Amino acid sequence: MTQTIDLFPQGAFEPVEKKIDRAVAVVVGLFRAGHPLFLAFSGGKDSSVVAAIVLHAALEYRAAGGRPVVFATTGDTLVESPEVTQHFAQELRRMRAFGKAHGFSVTTGIARPGLSATFQVKVLSGRALPSFPGAHGDCSTDLKILPQRALRRRLFRDVAERGMAEPVTCLGTRYDEGDRRAAKMKARGESDQVPVRNRDGELVLSPIAHFGVDDVWEAIALYSSGQLPGYSDFEETKRLYAHSVGTSCAVVADAILAGSSGRRQGKCGARLGCHVCQMAEDKSLANMIAYDERYAYASGLHKLNQFIRSTRFDWSRRHWIGRTIREGYIKIQPDTYSPSMLRELFRYMLQIDFDEQARAARAGERPRFEMLPLEMIVAIDALQSLNGVAKPFACWADRRDVFERGIRFDVPAVEPVAMSAVPAPRFLFVGNSWDEKAPSAEWTGMRDPFLEAMTADSPCAPDLARTGAGRVIWDMPTEQQFSVDIESATLLQDFELAGMLAMHDRGVEPGQVTAGYRWYLQYGVLTLSHAQRAEHDAVCRRTAFKDRLGLTLEYDLGQLRSLAVEYAELPKGAQLAWSYAAAYQEDLLFAA
Repeated sequence: MTQTIDLFPQGAFEPVEKKIDRAVAVVVGLFRAGHPLFLAFSGGKDSSVVAAIVLHAALEYRAAGGRPVVFATTGDTLVESPEVTQHFAQELRRMRAFGKAHGFSVTTGIARPGLSATFQVKVLSGRALPSFPGAHGDCSTDLKILPQRALRRRLFRDVAERGMAEPVTCLGTRYDEGDRRAAKMKARGESDQVPVRNRDGELVLSPIAHFGVDDVWEAIALYSSGQLPGYSDFEETKRLYAHSVGTSCAVVADAILAGSSGRRQGKCGARLGCHVCQMAEDKSLANMIAYDERYAYASGLHKLNQFIRSTRFDWSRRHWIGRTIREGYIKIQPDTYSPSMLRELFRYMLQIDFDEQARAARAGERPRFEMLPLEMIVAIDALQSLNGVAKPFACWADRRDVFERGIRFDVPAVEPVAMSAVPAPRFLFVGNSWDEKAPSAEWTGMRDPFLEAMTADSPCAPDLARTGAGRVIWDMPTEQQFSVDIESATLLQDFELAGMLAMHDRGVEPGQVTAGYRWYLQYGVLTLSHAQRAEHDAVCRRTAFKDRLGLTLEYDLGQLRSLAVEYAELPKGAQLAWSYAAAYQEDLLFAA
């Protein structure tokens, strides 16, 4: 059988002007058919050219008497490189201005992750680790895919309610980006001529599917020079490409990236990765800081990234107390970050925020980033109390130290800890229920006997409700997802902060580490999802039990391991229940 090799891909020798004309004509045809056009915008060169083509087509359709409908959406993970955040926000403003100048509307939107899904809240609450290479990497899904999908679907519903035709989303994917990308595009049937359905059932078009990389840069030159009607001069786009590699030329920088293994960062495909990214060693921010003094403000973010990377295998920085009881035993093995490591990271982020705010004040400009806004501080402080990894209001005490007392917590440079297998688990007997030894298990969850006694028969008394398991808890308002009421949080900061700090400084009795979480609940600062009411009640009881045993904030790891037993010493029933952990440990040791 003779194999045919396509040495000259479609349109390889066609002038870019003709490719643009054909792409514009296809988009005009979609406008004529009544389709709203959605731009999946990232701020990179490819999505920028797609945006230019769609807005060019909208201008032509409007000049012919039509009324084009254009949406442009992008995603902000809340840990983006500050340069990227500023860049895509500026480009979205330019799109709106271009539409307004030519008599049509461009609606823009920025998708952000839900509060509990953010890197800061997930990691600093003690619920998860950063996404490390070789481990489960859910950061792209949580921070990018799900928020953008939710925003797009909400906008799609709005379009449907207005009686418009089905929307078409325009992508910046190209066949010449590599064999793997080309194979995936071919499997999906992506086309630059007609919309096709993706796996979510949405119509998508790839206007520059057959553009080469030189075509893309030539298109940017045509639109930025005024030879074609462009919404942007793309100077910032070119600057980001050039400086992320430490050069003065965007095209050269792009060629360097294309020829290196670091072309794509981690699993998400971002050219300039998040500043906390651990899935791949994104050197773009480091290159920018080294290349030009204008990026010096971001040096703290880079140091934080390196600190997290260097300490990945430092098992002393992990929490060893398991959260699941099986046949009366919990696992004693490194898991998420330890309370001391969580506080260390939180303090570093506070210090980085403080330094950026001080720099911005000196420069007479707005801060270029904020890692820990008010709602995140509240969420982290509440969930740290819930999970028993910090004393109530520790976050506010740290903020007082940094912002009022001038105590500094600079990110240290540490030597990378060598890779090693996770230490083998041991197992500690705690009984079949977290409440087995509680003197009054009824009050160890989302209840407060003092509050309820003091407010009995008054309008301030908390309403009570039963969970599906029959437990009585406070009847809290619920929404679709966990959130912080920013107005209530602001009032708390203005009027209750002194009392909160006094409570932190006094400390709490064993078993009361969750008092901070309940404080936020009783003041109406937190809103839970319906499922979280029973879930957080169970976590409260578990944390209170562990706190009474001294297994939350501080514990002697050596003594703890001496009280625990190896897998082989477990009773038969417990061995069966924990067999998966033993098998997983063998895999780790074999891999190491």
